[in-house]
Formats: sequence, C-alpha cells, structure tokens
Amino acid sequence: MSRKLAGILVADAVAYSARMEENEAKALAALSNSRAITDGILAEHQGSIIATAADSVIAEFPSALDAVRAALDIQAELERDEADNFRFRIGVHFGDVVQTDGTLLGDGVNLAARLEPLAPKGGIMISGVVADQIVGKVDAKFAAIGKHNVKNIARPVDLYCWPDTAAGAYRRRKLMRLWPIATAALIAVASVSAWFALQEEADQGMPTGPKIAVLPFEEVGAGADEAFFADGLSRDINAYLTKFSNLFVFSPSSTREYSEVECATIRKELDADFILSGTVRRADDSLRVTTSFTDTRDCVQLNAPGPFTRDLSAQSVIDVQIEIARKVVSEIGSADAPIFDAKLASAIEEKAPENLNAYECVLLSYWFYENFEPDRHRRARDCLVGAVKSDPGYSLAWSRLAFSHIEAKKYAIDTKDSWAEDSWRAAQRAIDLDPANPDAYYAMAIRSQMVSDPPDIFANYARKAIELNPYDSFVLADLGTWMAYAGQWETGKEWVTRAKALNPKHQSWWDFIWQLHAFLQSDYSASIAHAQTVNLPGNYMVQAALTAAHAMNGDKEMAERTLEKVLELKPDYADDPRQPFRARGMEKVLVDKLMKGLSIAGLDIPT
Repeated sequence: MSRKLAGILVADAVAYSARMEENEAKALAALSNSRAITDGILAEHQGSIIATAADSVIAEFPSALDAVRAALDIQAELERDEADNFRFRIGVHFGDVVQTDGTLLGDGVNLAARLEPLAPKGGIMISGVVADQIVGKVDAKFAAIGKHNVKNIARPVDLYCWPDTAAGAYRRRKLMRLWPIATAALIAVASVSAWFALQEEADQGMPTGPKIAVLPFEEVGAGADEAFFADGLSRDINAYLTKFSNLFVFSPSSTREYSEVECATIRKELDADFILSGTVRRADDSLRVTTSFTDTRDCVQLNAPGPFTRDLSAQSVIDVQIEIARKVVSEIGSADAPIFDAKLASAIEEKAPENLNAYECVLLSYWFYENFEPDRHRRARDCLVGAVKSDPGYSLAWSRLAFSHIEAKKYAIDTKDSWAEDSWRAAQRAIDLDPANPDAYYAMAIRSQMVSDPPDIFANYARKAIELNPYDSFVLADLGTWMAYAGQWETGKEWVTRAKALNPKHQSWWDFIWQLHAFLQSDYSASIAHAQTVNLPGNYMVQAALTAAHAMNGDKEMAERTLEKVLELKPDYADDPRQPFRARGMEKVLVDKLMKGLSIAGLDIPT
C-alpha cells in the first residue's frame, strides 16, 4: 500500500439508461464511439484508466492540469457530433489517494466521484484545489459557484464549473435551498454567542481567495521593549482577515522576515498577491495608524485603509483593526464576507477588554513566542495576573494566563507546584466567559497531554480548538504535533501539513514528528534524514532522538558523538532522560524505544 497525490477524473454518460431503453443497439454503438474518443484523449494527457463501467470511467493523472485539459478536450470533441455520441458529466479533483493491489482508493477518488453528478450536461465540475492549480494555464473559464455540501464528505467544498454560463443556475438553486434555513437562523440569532456558534459549522478547507501577506506593523518612536503593541495590532488584523473572509492570509510568522524586503521578492518567495503593511504611533492619549496596500503583480500602491487618528483606548484599537480588515476585503475579497456583518463587529466588541492595559498584556504574551526569553515570559505573566483582576470578564486574558502557567512548566521558568491546577482554572474560566474562545481549548488540550489525561480528552479539546480557529498555522502545527505525540500520527501529520501550506516559511521543528514516527516504525535511516530537515543542533530533545536513531541503525560511533552533544546542551539530561518525552505525552512504546537506543549509545537509563 502506498500514498500519493493525483488528479482524478470521473466521467459518466448522460441519459445512458433512457437511450438504452429507447434503442439498445444504437445506444451501445454511440457509447462505444464515445468511449473510443474519451479513452484516446485520456491517454494523450497522461491519464491512466483505473476503473470503468458501461457508462462511466475513472482516470488518474499526474497533475490537476492534465486532468482538466483532458476533460475540456473530451467535451469539445464529443460536442462536435452529439447525435452519434453520448455527452458526459465530468468531475475533477486533486488529492490524496491510496494505491492497493492496483486499485486507487481514498478521499481524492471519493470527492471526484461526488463532483461528477453536480456537473452540467456536457460540462465539468472541479474542486477549489484544482481551480487554484490551473489559474492562467487553460483558456476555458471556470466560474465559482461557492461552497457546497457534498454527499459523504464532512466539509463543504468550493466548487467551480464549466461552462461558466451554468454558474448562475447553481447559485440560484443554492439560494432557494438555503433561504428557509437562513430565515430560521436569523430568527434564532438573539445573541452574539449564537452568531459565533454558527461559525463553528463553517468550512475548514483551505482558503481559496487572493493571497495576502500582512507584514508586522512598525511602532514609530517606541523602544524595543514596546514593539509588541504594533506587532500585536497587525496580528489581530491578520486574524480578522483569516477568520472572516475568503482570503488566503499568510501566517504572521511567515511574513515576519519580510518587513524590509522589496515587493518583488515577497511576490517571488511567498507567491503573495497583495501586501498590507503599516505604522503605529502612540503619543500621550492618541493613536495614529497608517497603512500601505500593494498589488504585487506590478508593485503598485492601492487605495490603502486610513490613516486613522483616534483616542488611545481598547475600543479605538479594535475599531481601527476592523475598519482596516473591511477595507482590504472590499478591495480584493468577497462582498458577502462575514467581516461586513454588523453582528460580527458587535460580537468582537462584546468580547473585547474594557481597558487597554488588559489588551496590552495579551499582546505581551504572544511576544514571548518570538524568542522564548524567560524575562518576556515573566513580564507577560505578571501583566496577565493584573489584567484578570482589573478586567475579570476578558476571556482571552484568562486563556493567555492559562498558557503562562503551562509555559512555566514546559520551559522551566519559575514553575509552581500548582501549575496544572492553576492552568486548568484559568482556561475553564476563559471558556465559561466565552465558549467560542479557541485559545482556551488550545490551552486545555496542551495541558491535558502534559498531565497524562486519557487521549480522548486531549483529542476533544484539540479538535474544538481547530474547529473554532482552522487557519492559524502555529496552532495547527502545535496541536498536530501533540496529536502525533499521543499516537494519532496520521491526523497529526495532516494538521501539520495543512499548517505548512498556510505558512511556507514555517519553523523547522514542524518536521519533528516525522523524525519520531520514522524511528517508531524502525525506519532509522529515514528518522536520521528527517532530523537533518528539522536541523536543530541546539535542541537537546531532537539530538537525543537522533542519538537513538544512530544507535538503532548500528552506527554506534555517531550515536556516541551525538550523545556527547546532548549532554553538552543539557548536562543533567542523564538524571531523567525520559522526562522531556513523557512531559509531552508521548506513547510509552516510543519512549521505551528511545531509551533503548540511548542505552546502546552509552547512556545509563535509570530504572
């Protein structure tokens, strides 16, 4: 059994049964002629037929583009002489497939099969994944018809159809189907929390709109210790665009290094379509924010949001952030994006802090992740303790405080014996205040692994966090990593892979689970190769796992040399070599195997 990505085309003859009933001999002749045409075109475009029935065919292609070109040529050729041929409906998807005994299975095949019946007669239906890959590469125009629920597929799928003239009919059908539901929903939405509850059911597929890089805003006149404010302000704008529009928004960590880089370089390295940057100035009791909005195709400045001059308050900061996000979406996004919903602004404002100091404490807590300096942690922790006292209804301050307790344990920074109880209490308070706060479930998930709760508790919290915030690449990668630690390797890899797509400049540690999984599967050479990709010579955990892989692979000399490096990095590692792996909730079978490898390398493992 092997996995791979492939373009899948599914074609089915229109009105086959009716024509067979009317004139069997004539229908069979027409089908034979049609199949000769389709099979020949499939082969011309590197297609391999993997399944066939009397009136249908499934073919595999090396790329989405090959599959779409084949589909277009088939429809064009069959249209030339419709009287002697069948017309076909065709569905095309590009995705993960599993090859077993010459048969292809998996979501890639299933989704293509579900798209085919949705195609117009003589037309083609493709997924958003395929549409992204053929932009500018085919002459035919595929029209977006929005997100649709597809049978036996858990998440709504972005669909595009050809010919584009058929799109209107699909949109009208969808509106007629959804109108009674929408009316009932509007009646039911009597509070902000209900509005957010509806968002939990939103699609979690990859965003399909234009790609935008939000660069960290620069704080004018601020010292290094105060730069967190502008950075946090732009981070929140990034979050609003991510959650409430169809735009593909790059993760803040992927854009950080491009603050002083030319537009053309950002276009080349990130493949971004647009760039949003800005400056922030705080003076006395006033706030001034200016922005720059750039189209990377020609590096021309667009009509940028602002400038904004407001009083320096938490309410003003949020108002400016929402206005900037709305202006950006109005220029390059969808006119029906949730960011324009008045209920959304009210919901955000209701969840906002009452005072600016509490908001600044939250921004400080994120600032810690830039370099993990203990002093930054302490500053944020002390600030958050004060924030929940001065603004006890601010849910995000409570969830950030929960993380402060968790990080104290993870990074051994002034750890209290009560860290587990303190973190649970803070996270639970955050959930009580705002059941739609993804950060609180994220904290609960990480904590549950660290205290060795049953795996299903971690999984439930983790999935809830992802449902509420599906496009945060850091959270996806972190929870995917912990999911793998818990033994759910494939789910963990899926989440981290998705995070990588959202953040092309991701940190190298995101590959650590591949290193560990290969080791667990006794593929020690692959584990060693993954360790080179992780490329963290200063991380003693990565080096300890690499030591074990070298030892189990029979290279004792390299294992001994790597073990020396581990002990240089952490001189007391030999006191409890299991601790860092256990603290992350890793499976016992993995920890035991790592200890076996370290023992072969010469480390005395305490019983």
